[in-house]
Amino acid sequence: MKMSRLLFAVAVLAVQCLAIGWLIVRYERVVQKGTEIRFKCQAYDPYDPLRGRYLRMTVNEMTTNFPSSVTYHHEFDNKFVVRLEPSTNGLWRVAEAAFEPAGDGVWVKPKSSNIDYRLPWSAQGKGEKWPAFEKRREASGLVVHASFPNQLFVNEKLAPAAEKLLREKTRDAVAVYRVFNGEIVLTGIEIGGKSILEQVE
Repeated sequence: MKMSRLLFAVAVLAVQCLAIGWLIVRYERVVQKGTEIRFKCQAYDPYDPLRGRYLRMTVNEMTTNFPSSVTYHHEFDNKFVVRLEPSTNGLWRVAEAAFEPAGDGVWVKPKSSNIDYRLPWSAQGKGEKWPAFEKRREASGLVVHASFPNQLFVNEKLAPAAEKLLREKTRDAVAVYRVFNGEIVLTGIEIGGKSILEQVE
């Protein structure tokens, strides 16, 4: 009985190690072979007692280019893939959304996606009646929002200085990603074109 429990525990541990190993291999493959892309981001620094310090930022892009049959409904949440393309300013943008890659280009599965009206809930005017705002919101048109990986783990000693720099220079923050075979991973955050970690070492 004790032997069977031991074998079961060893098997579970082996599966967990294999899963972690596969995640690392996948990440490194994307980093080594992927196309480098950049998005503007907003960042802040929470603390996770189980996983340590990491810089967490948000990248939320949107597009109005998607299948005409798509309507405003939560059933489409997290069903989209998006095509990314470079902009003239050196950053990238979401050019279109679809349910599967359509043609050539850099297509990825975002961390999350949803369809919504262009006008956010917060745009309701002071004293504006709900029915009037709802009509105005619907008339604003639909967009697909896409967000991307948002956690960059950093050295415990560097995290406080990196957080301070991000708060001071958040308008200049750029998230650096690598994309390969539909996968996207976060590899760094830059301030003024230079790695934030290099600036706080």
